[in-house]
Order: sequence, then C-alpha cells, then structure tokens
Amino acid sequence: KLGNDTNEIIEREELHNRGKLHNEVTIYIINDKGEVLLQRRSKNRRFCPNKLGVIAGHQSYREDILTCAVRETKEEVGLKIKKEDKYLVEEKYNNHYMYPYYVICNQKAEDFTIQKEELSFVRWYKIEEVIRLIEVGSKEIVFKKDEIRLFKKLLEVTKKDEKESFFLKIKKLLEVN
Repeated sequence: KLGNDTNEIIEREELHNRGKLHNEVTIYIINDKGEVLLQRRSKNRRFCPNKLGVIAGHQSYREDILTCAVRETKEEVGLKIKKEDKYLVEEKYNNHYMYPYYVICNQKAEDFTIQKEELSFVRWYKIEEVIRLIEVGSKEIVFKKDEIRLFKKLLEVTKKDEKESFFLKIKKLLEVN
C-alpha cells in the first residue's frame, strides 16, 4: 500500500489544485472487432477539454475502486456492468493511483447514453489508430506515451484465435503481467 490515508474529504478540483494523491479509475471498453471506445470530452471540462479519452473518474469517499469503475461506466455512457461480471477485468498499477479496467462490449456507439455535461460523443476507434496517435504525440488525445503499453495489451488480446475466447485471452494476459 502506498501513501497514508489522511481521512480528508476533498473536492476533486481542490485535490488537483493541491496536488494530493488520490485514486482514479479508467475503463477501456473494447469490442470483438479490435476497437476501443473513446469519448470526446466536453469543451466545458476543466481538464483536457475537447480531447479523446476513455471513461475515467475519481473514487468517492469510502467507495471501493471496483464500485467506482461500475459507477463511472454507468454515469458516462449508460453501460450497466456488475462487479461480478466476468468481463470486468482489473489490472492494477500505482501510477498516480490509477486503476485501469477492461470491459468487453459490442454495442453500437450510437446506442450508448452519454453524459452530455462531460462528453460530446463516443466512437469506436481501431486500437492501432490510438497507438499511432499516442506515438506521434497527437494533441487530440489525453493519453501520454507511457500509457501506450495499455493499448498494446489491448491490441494483443483482440487478435483472433479460435482456441481461446476473447475474455480468457484478456484474463490470461493480465495474469502474466
């Protein structure tokens, strides 16, 4: 465990202004076509307005990190996932206390119910395209070069293989790393 619990309840904006460490989640929604769902952040957002990113959010007070991932996914794109659903796979790493989750979904982009205060639209992108945008340092996306490894993992698990189900490939890959 890194850091000490201060028992402080601080609003998100103040957390960032004061540079306090905190927990956040990112949710990578992927489909069986080898695509990842990206959202265009609203122009009114304080952080990264008008940029493409994945679902992300801050952990609320006394909320466990998995509940946070479920809540953020429902709030931002209207996708109901359950903690016990086998397609919600966690990979932890402690970089700014960020916890990425992977969700498999084959819903059409236009069928998501977006949170209009935070998002302009969602669209499926080929994972290779996102990797290329990161590599060239595109200003259109929120991702930094050190996050490219997450997309390379996604690319690996979305390659077709008749012997393994899509979910098992994700689970196996995450257990190895």
